[in-house]
Amino acid sequence: MCNKHVVLCGPNGSGKTNFLEAISLLMPGKGLRSSKKEHFPYIEDHDQSIHNDWAIHYTLKRGENVHEISTGVQSLTTNTKSSRRYKFDGNFLKSKDISQLISMNWITPTMHNIINGSESLRRNFFDRMISALNPSHKNRLNKLEKLSRERTKLLEKNIKDESWFSIVEQEISQLSIAIIVERQNFTAKLDEFMASPNSSFFPKVRIIWSGMVEEWLNGKPAIYAEEKMGAYLEKERLDRSFSICGPSNSVLKIWFGDFGKPSELCSTGQQKSILVSIVLAYSKLLKNKKEFSPILLLDEATAHLDEEQFQAFFDESLINSSQIWMTGTDKYIFKKLEKSANLQYFVINDSNVTQLVDL
Repeated sequence: MCNKHVVLCGPNGSGKTNFLEAISLLMPGKGLRSSKKEHFPYIEDHDQSIHNDWAIHYTLKRGENVHEISTGVQSLTTNTKSSRRYKFDGNFLKSKDISQLISMNWITPTMHNIINGSESLRRNFFDRMISALNPSHKNRLNKLEKLSRERTKLLEKNIKDESWFSIVEQEISQLSIAIIVERQNFTAKLDEFMASPNSSFFPKVRIIWSGMVEEWLNGKPAIYAEEKMGAYLEKERLDRSFSICGPSNSVLKIWFGDFGKPSELCSTGQQKSILVSIVLAYSKLLKNKKEFSPILLLDEATAHLDEEQFQAFFDESLINSSQIWMTGTDKYIFKKLEKSANLQYFVINDSNVTQLVDL
């Protein structure tokens, strides 16, 4: 990857998004399409045979330093589940360590559902952003999910082991409070950026988490909320209730504009502006938190913005991104941008780069 920003042009279905997805997989996780790794192997068109092994190789240049990074899955002959692996300059590396070496941000046409869709979409979106900054957040989420399943199975089997429940519920409480506090701290930092936008094309946006646990944490130490949640879980269990409070019940409240219009009452255009504001704020946070700016991936870049908004978004992104990759069907949309001389253009056909275009 060089420092010059990239535009990938081609008709719908030509494979532009495939390139961005491949870049997004440089980071741990499912990439910008949230795909399962079983979907990455190459399938032969003529006989539908599947190549189970897959890998992607990157050359990353940062200043005078050049690094080689690889990631992929090697199918195993045993029944052991194959897992994703990373290499950095020829040495195997844990996925959590990759997040310390590179950062990434993206926006895709389907992401508008994050604002007008379910609460779980918003929670997952924010948890992904947090985990890129703090890999232990994802570990906590996975461990909490496992413990919650264990507790549910014990309840379903009518097990009455009080000591075991006490241990499980205490750990669930500690993990839940840690996850919610991490979300609150992260969101507060994003909120600072969005409360005072640099451009008039992106109105003020405010965000905050709400829920039962968030109320317990309001002005109180984390240990107080842990005790309250532990007591809540015990009461629900004794009442034979399977309900649970915690991170899976948190609600993200979003307000748009100077008058604080709730996001659910906003127009489609306003909801798209909210999403773009969050993405911009996250790029700023990544730049401030790390020694290097994030790579920004914009799939169908103009899907969320009109021409003037796109120019404003591009200008902000130039400041806060190390490299920008954009896709679109019309290359002249990008040519209209001020500072478009910083862009290089490639034509994509059947998932292949066919030529470098000089506009």
